[in-house]
Amino acid sequence: MRETSVVLGIADRGLQEEVLHFLDRLPAVQVVGAAEDGGALRDLLRSRRPDVVAGTPELLVGLECEALVALMLRETTEGLRAAIRAGARGCYVWPGERGALGRDITRMHPLDAGEVDQDGTVVGVIGARGGAGATFLATNLAAAFVRGGARTVLADLDLLYGDVAPALGISHDSGLPSIAELAPVSRELTTEHLDRVLHPHPAGFRVLLAPPEPAQDRLDREEVAGVLGALRSRFDAAVLHLPRVVNEAVLSAVELADDVLVVVTLDVLGIRAAKRLVDHLRSRGLGRQLRLVVNKAGRGEVVPEDAELVLDTPLACVIGSDRVVQRAQDRGELLIGRRGRLSLRITRLAGRLLDRRAA
Repeated sequence: MRETSVVLGIADRGLQEEVLHFLDRLPAVQVVGAAEDGGALRDLLRSRRPDVVAGTPELLVGLECEALVALMLRETTEGLRAAIRAGARGCYVWPGERGALGRDITRMHPLDAGEVDQDGTVVGVIGARGGAGATFLATNLAAAFVRGGARTVLADLDLLYGDVAPALGISHDSGLPSIAELAPVSRELTTEHLDRVLHPHPAGFRVLLAPPEPAQDRLDREEVAGVLGALRSRFDAAVLHLPRVVNEAVLSAVELADDVLVVVTLDVLGIRAAKRLVDHLRSRGLGRQLRLVVNKAGRGEVVPEDAELVLDTPLACVIGSDRVVQRAQDRGELLIGRRGRLSLRITRLAGRLLDRRAA
């Protein structure tokens, strides 16, 4: 892998020197310039054409670069909003998250033809019924994969509801491209096609959004297979947010996935819905990929092992109930990276899924 070239855009000279010295010590990174204001930064972009621009959020807004990363001395709402407007792939608080910064920057240069990974892992996430928490798990699992060092994409295949966008604080009114743009070229997708439609999230993963208008049957089996093949070849990990309505396109996605996480809650209706879903997928010969994730688990008569027994499906993870989840989702925020049991359990799940694929 060749070195990743980086330009810094940091007005504070002291912070700029700290970041420069840190990155210069990384063997796979080369800092090719630094600027303290927007004009000088744009001049460097034109002359040096770096792989990555790392800088404070306000200097990143309006820049045209494939990979932008935001640095902050402390995390603020204003800074995060500026990073999102700029299209930053990740936000890092200096110096506490400099390790993650260095690791992620080394993976952000454009892939050369010989560097494309033909065997990335694909993980589907599907809720047994509405409110089970599939969207919560899919979005946070993508962030957890990034924390584990994987180039990651999150694809929303729920074309009817498209819940991934609001869960990430992305407005469908923003005019961002969606998976619908890939359907006509699904059999001959190129890196250029993907770059045009993948939306960068500050947590470091890319997002393939559902269309802004409901379009339940917009993709067929072959189109889904073409899109997933391209994502698998480009990324280390692809997380698929699957709809509860299992049509032929969804069956294609489940068939191609390495693991499919069935999110279930510990109540009678939740387990009944999961049983119907699992039985239907097994009837189509798609049982080997299935793993259970018990969400909103609390003390009660029904325990996770009961769900595992009734559904005859291995238990991958148990996620407890926490009021912070609803607040985070209402604000379009993720829990990964925060302290707490839920973040830790999803991060561990991501690690196990990657380890299973590598084994």
